[in-house]
Amino acid sequence: MTEKKSGSQRPTSPHLQIYKWNISSLGSIMHRLTGVMLYFSIIAISWYIVYYTYQINIAESSENCDCPMNEIINNLFALAAIGVTFALYYHFCNGIRHLFWDMGKGFEKSTVKKTGLLTIALSLIFTVLTVGVTLYLKYF
Repeated sequence: MTEKKSGSQRPTSPHLQIYKWNISSLGSIMHRLTGVMLYFSIIAISWYIVYYTYQINIAESSENCDCPMNEIINNLFALAAIGVTFALYYHFCNGIRHLFWDMGKGFEKSTVKKTGLLTIALSLIFTVLTVGVTLYLKYF
């Protein structure tokens, strides 16, 4: 009596190498990632507030400090702020999309693709506008 391997006749699930990505899967993954990013950004923002408060207290003794560490932290904070801004706008826009889905609207394939692309586009546009207005107000 010969034994067959039990897993040899079962169909295999799609692997990442052959899986065709679509806008719905990308949108779902991005929604989860931006949610996690927003959650952990609260901790990072709290740490930055404590750091900034500490810097104000020691600023009296070192008014014009050209410390490289200050420059690195400020640049990292600016990049993180842009990332959090995008995450906030994406999560907001995708949340509105989900509200329409909860009402039973927008489930057609073409509509899902259009709203997915619109969500990403609006998030990018709002992020660029926010960064642009912030830079304008800071430097002009």
